[in-house]
Amino acid sequence: MEISQRIKLERQTVKWTQEELADKIFVSKRTISNWETGRTVPDIESVLRLAKVFHVSLDDLLLEDSTVVNEIKRREEIVNLSWVYFIGPVLTAILLIVMMYSLPEMSNTGAVSFISAASLTNFFTLCVFKGKIAQLKDNEEKFKKELKQMKILGIVTIILTCLFTIALHFI
Repeated sequence: MEISQRIKLERQTVKWTQEELADKIFVSKRTISNWETGRTVPDIESVLRLAKVFHVSLDDLLLEDSTVVNEIKRREEIVNLSWVYFIGPVLTAILLIVMMYSLPEMSNTGAVSFISAASLTNFFTLCVFKGKIAQLKDNEEKFKKELKQMKILGIVTIILTCLFTIALHFI
């Protein structure tokens, strides 16, 4: 039995309305409705509260329906991805600090190289982050489309950076 059916069955067994159950586990009536129709699945905190108010074990709620377990794992992976989001800005900050302290001795080409490296670092971090999020959202077609766009944009960025650096060299 799926968790959506299980929630509805348990709620009806104790003769609660969706609103009464929602009040007991601190969510909205609409959330209960979404869970019971299978549009969304409860997060881990809500599953714990449901098990407690229905006086059932977590095993009873979770083991029969792997979609909840998979959804919890997916959300955990998204949270673990947050470190990727900070790589680009941190590397950019480091490159810009190095550039600030070495600016007097640096030529225009050197400055452009540092700025280009900082931009590319941000770009590639953004691409990795966006790709992973799309992949975790289980939208394979969208992921492939975004990956293709990111590759094209990356190549264009590298070419423009090279052309800009070459143009500065001749000025």
